[in-house]
Amino acid sequence: PFKRLQHVGLIMGSDDQKMSKRWGNVVNPDDMVNKYGADTLRIYEMFLGPFDQQIKWDTNGILGARRFVERIWKLKDKVGIDTPSKHIDTVLHKTIKKVTEDIESMRYNTAISTLMIALNEFEKEMVIPKSVYETYIQLIAPFAPHITDEIWSKMGKKTSIHISEWPPFDPSKIVESSKIIVIQLNGKTKGTISVEGEVSDSELEQKAKDFLKITEVKKVIVVPGKLVNIVIA
Repeated sequence: PFKRLQHVGLIMGSDDQKMSKRWGNVVNPDDMVNKYGADTLRIYEMFLGPFDQQIKWDTNGILGARRFVERIWKLKDKVGIDTPSKHIDTVLHKTIKKVTEDIESMRYNTAISTLMIALNEFEKEMVIPKSVYETYIQLIAPFAPHITDEIWSKMGKKTSIHISEWPPFDPSKIVESSKIIVIQLNGKTKGTISVEGEVSDSELEQKAKDFLKITEVKKVIVVPGKLVNIVIA
């Protein structure tokens, strides 16, 4: 986007170019593209910060964007026909929701951050289902149009990724099916329990009492979805 490129000094008028040659204080976008690639520059550009704010260019930071692009390409080597696990399904649909909302709100930096977090989770898997990888590539396409279109073609697609339908998210897959709750007695961890779906504070309190095999308590501290601390003294 033109405005952001102006902010970091990547688009220059003739007078600006003369000044930059004299002072050596403006980054030439052609040099960045030739060295790191256009997709890397686009991703780094959008990841720098909020779209409507001025930012400081840091050439060292672009290396992280380059590694991100390389990891996206390398992930295709893990693609298979497996059915996605519940965890991967949840990660994918949370990513779709967040990236969609962030693009609509022009929060490109947080959209890219979300895509990086998802990639970390995908890389932990031995195999990534083809459908998951294809959807993930679609989400990255607005930020890295060239590499994603090439990957899309390698996946057997006959038309450009940029005319494919934007993936929808499934609200039912965003909710984690189970949660691990830490159980404490007088502030000391005694173990964990697993709960399914949404559980009220009173239900968590009772489960903690059952786990600790106690009935009389002085105080109960519940951190929803995370922890129950039973105080008996």
